[in-house]
Amino acid sequence: MLSNHSPSRATGAWPALVLATALGPGLPAVTESAVAAERGIEASIARGGRLYDNWYKEIRRAPPAALHPAYPDATRYADAPAGTWRCKACHGWDYRGRDGAYATGAHFTGIVGIRGMAGASSEKIIAVLKDDTHALAKLDLLDDRDFADLANFVSKGQIDTREFIDLATGKAKGDATRRQAYYQTICANCHGRDGLAIRSIPPLGQIARDNPWEALHNMLNGHPDEQMPALRLFGTQVLVDILAYIQTFPTDETLASMVRGGRLYDNWYQEIRAAAPTRSHPAYPSSGRYAKAPKANWRCKECHGWDYQGRDGAYSEGRHFTGITGIRGMAGAEPRKIVAVLQNDTHRYRGELSYRASMSERDFQDLATFVSKGQVDMEQFIDRATKKAKGDDRRREAYYRTICASCHGIDGKQVSTLRPLGEVARANPWRALHTILNGHPEVQMTPLRVLDDPSVVSDILAYIQTLSPEE
Repeated sequence: MLSNHSPSRATGAWPALVLATALGPGLPAVTESAVAAERGIEASIARGGRLYDNWYKEIRRAPPAALHPAYPDATRYADAPAGTWRCKACHGWDYRGRDGAYATGAHFTGIVGIRGMAGASSEKIIAVLKDDTHALAKLDLLDDRDFADLANFVSKGQIDTREFIDLATGKAKGDATRRQAYYQTICANCHGRDGLAIRSIPPLGQIARDNPWEALHNMLNGHPDEQMPALRLFGTQVLVDILAYIQTFPTDETLASMVRGGRLYDNWYQEIRAAAPTRSHPAYPSSGRYAKAPKANWRCKECHGWDYQGRDGAYSEGRHFTGITGIRGMAGAEPRKIVAVLQNDTHRYRGELSYRASMSERDFQDLATFVSKGQVDMEQFIDRATKKAKGDDRRREAYYRTICASCHGIDGKQVSTLRPLGEVARANPWRALHTILNGHPEVQMTPLRVLDDPSVVSDILAYIQTLSPEE
């Protein structure tokens, strides 16, 4: 293996003559064609790794619509046919299938890995890829180059992840301090210094901790059909050191994701600074008061309510009534299932349908995190009949005067673009509480969800309800 400080083979920095001299007398000279072949095989291996990750994305082809014939239909992801065609779905990011990280958990299929094919001939591997079990040739899904690249990866590109990642803890067996400069120069340009720059994916530190095998595979081979370089020529240990460094990045962003998801629930297009929809949401009832107001009827709160109970809560009557159920039943659900609902034909937040939403994967994840983990039972804090907060209106006065009054004023009337705060809190305490917890979309307002004692926000709401009493 080349030294980590040597010119990369990928750049062709060493001409054949220099290589021949370096090998010494008595050893065969390395020709320029051999160097080119070596560069070619490395590129083929990396592309094969991307095909292993997601071949239909790498070749820009629509995924098969049916479940893979070899994928167990009783497993967790059998309801997502496209994903079952990815090699990694059965054989794992660590290539060990049922004997590795996929031995238990949501991705368990009971299928063996591909480690036994490491070092096998390309012809043997291609024959397996083309058999009826894999069905790739039968359905004419890959061409000859694709099969060759995928076979090169399986034969020559696998690593034994047990040498580099602890299976029990998921911790990279690297030095988190040794390769910081590699990350900050090569990776940070896209991912940011803290791994949070790309909004279309979860935080990089979270990925590296939750699935270090996936992270290492991507570092070695790049992402399918994306502009991420394959770094395998740096040497696996260098990448493992970088992975160890990434694992130190900001911890779980669940709370931040939750409060941002709450703002998306309020007004997602305002939060992401997108143009408001110009066509009404197709699922909004034509008899509803806001049926001809797309700016209103595309907001989650308009159908499901500020108390998240829809037709069974504060929106059971009045001008906001739609007859649509709330989202309380999704509290605690897996975020991936919630994302699927957000993207289905009813919600239509993805695709060229009535309105092409511009939410990113991170946006969907944040909104799903809110729905799953961020809802509060408004009945605990607000009396529905009287709309009064179930808090002590004097106990937290100081909180309002120090945290809130700097923007809203001591009397709640300082923000000229809003109705008096006391009036808002009395008329719609559920909206007020939602906003206290999560902030306003695309507005610099401090969300107070982080407070450990839930009675604090209830007391703050109770105090706000005493502000500027109506004459």
